[in-house]
Amino acid sequence: MSTSYFNNFDNVLYRFGDNESPVVMPKLTQYVAILEDTLENAAFYNLYNIIAGERPDTLSYKLYGTTEHYWTFFLLNEHLRESGWPLPAYDLLDETKGKYPYRTVTTNDDISTNNGSFELFPVGQKVTSSNRLQGTIIRKIPEMGQLIIDTGIIPPAPTEENPEVYINTGTTPNTQGYVVGKQLTYVNEDGTQSATIVKESEQYNSVHHYEDADGVWQDFTLGGYPQSFNSPNVSWKPVTYRDRVELKNDDMKQIIIVKPSQINSIVSEFKKLMNQRL
Repeated sequence: MSTSYFNNFDNVLYRFGDNESPVVMPKLTQYVAILEDTLENAAFYNLYNIIAGERPDTLSYKLYGTTEHYWTFFLLNEHLRESGWPLPAYDLLDETKGKYPYRTVTTNDDISTNNGSFELFPVGQKVTSSNRLQGTIIRKIPEMGQLIIDTGIIPPAPTEENPEVYINTGTTPNTQGYVVGKQLTYVNEDGTQSATIVKESEQYNSVHHYEDADGVWQDFTLGGYPQSFNSPNVSWKPVTYRDRVELKNDDMKQIIIVKPSQINSIVSEFKKLMNQRL
C-alpha cells in the first residue's frame, strides 16, 4: 500500500531505545481537522458499505482511480482509526478463536461465596474434572455461572531466532472439552470443593450475555443455589463472544467517504494546511 500520505508530515528526530542513534521519522502527532469539517457538509461525502475482499488501497482505486487516497477513510472514520479495517469473513473466525482461546464451563452451583477465609473457585485455581481434564481458572463470571478455564499451554509466538517454535502438550491446547454432568473439583483448606458442569464449550462459542427482543441485556435473578444458568428465559436471545465480534465487524463496514467529485479539492486543501503547520 502506498504511504505517500506521510509526505505531508513534518520530520522529527526519534530515538528507538536508549542506545540507538536518532533517525528521521514523520511527526505522527501532527493532525489537521479539515476532514472533520467535511462531515458537516453532506455535499462532500457519501456513506459506503465495505464489501468482502476490499482493502483500503483497492477501495481508493475503485472510487478515485488511484491508491493514494486510502488515508481519507481513516481520517473520516473514527472507528477505523481505533479498530482498524474490518476483516473478511474467512479471517474473522481465526481472529475470534485467537482472542477467546479458552474453555467456558457453566454450573448452577455456587461459585461466588467468599466467606473471608476462602473464596469458592478463585481465579488462578487449578481444577480437575471427573474425566481427568485439568485446567486453571482465568476468569469467573458468577452472574452467569461461568468459569473461563485454560486447559493447556498455548504455544508461544514464533520469533526470528525460532520461527517454528511449538510446545507439544500431548493435546491441542484448549480444544479438549469437559463433560456435561461431571464434577469440577479442587481441594482447599476447607476440603474438596465441587461444582456440577451443566454446559461447556469453546470460549468463543459460549454465551457472553442474553438480550430480550428489543436488544436489552437481561440478567439472572441471583438467590439460592442451585441456579438455572443453563435454562434461561425462553424469550432471551443468547449472544456469544463470536456473535459480538461478528456484529462489531459488520458495523465497521459502514464508512464515510469523500465523494469522487470532491476528492481532489479536499486532498489539496489538506496538503496546504499540513504545510502551514509548524
